[in-house]
Amino acid sequence: MTHSTQFSQQIEDHVINSLKSEDPDAQVKIKPTSLGWLKIRVITHLFANHPLEWREQKIDSFLETINTNLGQYPIAGYELLTPQEATEKPSATIQLPLWSDLLMAPESDQPIQIDEDSPKRPLVVTFYSFKGGVGRSTALGLVASILARRNRRVVMVDFDLEAPGISIMFRSDTETFNEETYGVLDYLHQRYLTPEQNIPPIESCIYPINLPTRGELFLVPVGEYNENYIHRLADLDRHTLEKFYQGETNPVNQLMEDIKTQINPDVILIDARPGFNDTSAIALFDLADTGILCFSPTDQSFEGLRWVVKGVRKHRDYEGKPDLRFLLTPMPLVAPEQRQTWLTRVEDWIEENWGLPSETTVGELYYEIPYNPSITTLSSLIGVPRSLLNDYLQIADAIDASLPDIKPELEKDETSEKRKSILKQLSFDAATAQEIEADNIPNIFHRTEDFPRFLSNKNWLIRGAKGTGKSLLFRLFVEQSQKAKELAHSEVNLSNVNFLAAHGQPRLPGPILESNDLASYEQQVGENSWSIFWLNYALLQLCYSIPELRSLPELDQQLVALIDQDNPPHSPIVEWLVHRTQSPQAGSQAADELRAIDRWLQENKEVVWLLYDELDAGFGSTPKDYVRRKQALGALLAWWLESGTSLRCIVPKIFLREDIWNQLNFTNKGHYTGRSLQLRWDEADLWRLVLRQALTSSATLSQFLEQKLGVTVARLNAIELEQLRTSLYPLWGERMGRTKKAYTYNWVRTRIADGQKNCFPRSLVLLLQEAVKREKDFSTEYSKEIVLRPKALIDSFPYVSEQRVDEVRNEYPELQVYLDRLRTERSPIDEERLAEIWKVEDNELTETIRDMIEAGILTERSRANDPPPRVYAVAELYLYGLNMVRKGQR
Repeated sequence: MTHSTQFSQQIEDHVINSLKSEDPDAQVKIKPTSLGWLKIRVITHLFANHPLEWREQKIDSFLETINTNLGQYPIAGYELLTPQEATEKPSATIQLPLWSDLLMAPESDQPIQIDEDSPKRPLVVTFYSFKGGVGRSTALGLVASILARRNRRVVMVDFDLEAPGISIMFRSDTETFNEETYGVLDYLHQRYLTPEQNIPPIESCIYPINLPTRGELFLVPVGEYNENYIHRLADLDRHTLEKFYQGETNPVNQLMEDIKTQINPDVILIDARPGFNDTSAIALFDLADTGILCFSPTDQSFEGLRWVVKGVRKHRDYEGKPDLRFLLTPMPLVAPEQRQTWLTRVEDWIEENWGLPSETTVGELYYEIPYNPSITTLSSLIGVPRSLLNDYLQIADAIDASLPDIKPELEKDETSEKRKSILKQLSFDAATAQEIEADNIPNIFHRTEDFPRFLSNKNWLIRGAKGTGKSLLFRLFVEQSQKAKELAHSEVNLSNVNFLAAHGQPRLPGPILESNDLASYEQQVGENSWSIFWLNYALLQLCYSIPELRSLPELDQQLVALIDQDNPPHSPIVEWLVHRTQSPQAGSQAADELRAIDRWLQENKEVVWLLYDELDAGFGSTPKDYVRRKQALGALLAWWLESGTSLRCIVPKIFLREDIWNQLNFTNKGHYTGRSLQLRWDEADLWRLVLRQALTSSATLSQFLEQKLGVTVARLNAIELEQLRTSLYPLWGERMGRTKKAYTYNWVRTRIADGQKNCFPRSLVLLLQEAVKREKDFSTEYSKEIVLRPKALIDSFPYVSEQRVDEVRNEYPELQVYLDRLRTERSPIDEERLAEIWKVEDNELTETIRDMIEAGILTERSRANDPPPRVYAVAELYLYGLNMVRKGQR
């Protein structure tokens, strides 16, 4: 227990004991302020019918015996109430929204609950910086311009009364209708002198900005900047501000209300004075729904902002606002390592001082603005080239995402019934590739942007993380070949191509070997015979699947006899493979046979694709099995490079997990650069997948989107990204709510991605499947215009994370024990803690961390030049499933 805590307890005990003889029911509570002062709250019937002065003297008399009183540190103040007054009056509130008052106020007994979902209009956003010269006013002006281009009605208010910024930047662009220029200072000062008069009227203080595009932009400047301005500013001291907040009408709040009434804006952007001054406190604490804290990542900035954030957190507990976002500006152009070092420090600082709101990642709380000399030379912030606006789009997006604008809306008549109908019909299928019935594969399969590249004969290696669609692509071509040809028809004619499973799940028809068979083969012939194995294994699949080949005179008659059976047992197959490997002429004989098959295919104008799947799981899951897998797969890929290029009608399609590919090391591995395709789901692919399942399951939604946007299942592949996003608004809305400051599509996309930025379509569909269930269980209707409220998505995500963790356990059985030991830990986590909980060290620790990174579970937060220990973050997709929490989560 600290000294201040001990003293606080001593005071509380002393006061309650002093009151007991006169009032056994007296209550005493002492609360510390941010600066270490103490606020004393006393409730007793002894105060009845006595003024405040008498009550203070009463408590002072008790404290004199322990040598303290109201005027002596650390006593900041009393709150002295009768039981009736305590019932009528809530616990102490902040008297003035000013820095010292706020920091001296005690912590709130009951922090206000914030509505996370409901957008707000107008939204008030204050741009604040602890230090000047960080591009705060420029950022505000450019963000205002972006929002106006989006057809928003935007008002900029210059609250930097001492050194106006935004007023100067837009002076040449304002439409002036009056000879005199009025503004914020004129409005506040005159209402201080003559509060009963409407002088100057608000319309005289608002100036339209000339815009070359749609939208509306207005400026409320500080006023005419002359000598009289300085004298009026001197009158606007703390004493004046106290009168504002203690009077019946507060001119500051009246200014904001008049702006809202006059303009009816979507958003009001306030440019606040830097530092700890009264007007900046009012702009940030009292007026803002959201604060944008602009700073550069220096020690001085961090130290000053620490008190800013303390004040904001306390005010937010009392009043429910403002929320905060952080803007790094200007960020110098430095080496990537140095930039990442700064960002890591920023993230750690935000987590420690502001904390992470529920369902928010640290990366969603800050934005970077790189230094751009072209910005500093601008004479006007209107008509800025789009290339210069790009860095500010993310801030504009965050503000725009907090505004209510659900579009397109369902038709106003019968909207509630339409929503209920869609919800009732809506169905999402999140089955794994192995679980899907063969007949249903064409309905579930989604053609991504990578599909045309897959169809090229030159692409032999199909890489991707587990869950990115490799197995479903394999099954489509092997089990539904006719449908596959139809899907490919717009790109290439595959009518003469046969799709054969060279390796895959044992349930497939044909002589597909299992892990025990592969282990038996190696045991009999040794670990260096995998090249001849793959050659003979390919011959086996070719001759089994194409009966006409069995009549070729070049073929081994033992092979022909073996495959003449409908379902040849595995034991004689392995025996034949071993015999062939041990034969002195094994390699040349098999090569001759393969060339003979290739010639026959040429003569008959046919092509064969040999598709290899299940190469990750088909070898077993023990450490010895992994060694076998590495040797066997390296031999497979090397053999095709060495011999496959001479084959004209036999094409391999090898589906391989990305992390396994990275671990392989074989001769000429680099030659696969021009023969490989990495499967990744881009954003458009994801939204097409969602819309395909939504439109297929809901006739009501299908009819609505076709009528309003021309969206149909048949047209999905031709629809561009922006229209795909818009088409999803009736399903899940445009935004995740005011405090999330995120577009729904961005919120979803970032949460179904792992540490390697791989997006998992099954996790996406599972999220929607679960959200539909939860939406049906809600007792109240959130909106008539959208089907799934943000809360349905948010509440469903932990379940998705749990399912994804289970999938990772199955994919990487060697990592199970390490995943289990991450439970209840905090992310980011350093390597010393990992070594402790995993009970590994040195090389084993390094290898395990590497495996976790390649599996997409961990990402490194520290950079090459950072001092040890190294720090790693757990991807958001796995955080809940591992029962972990983020550092700084509140």
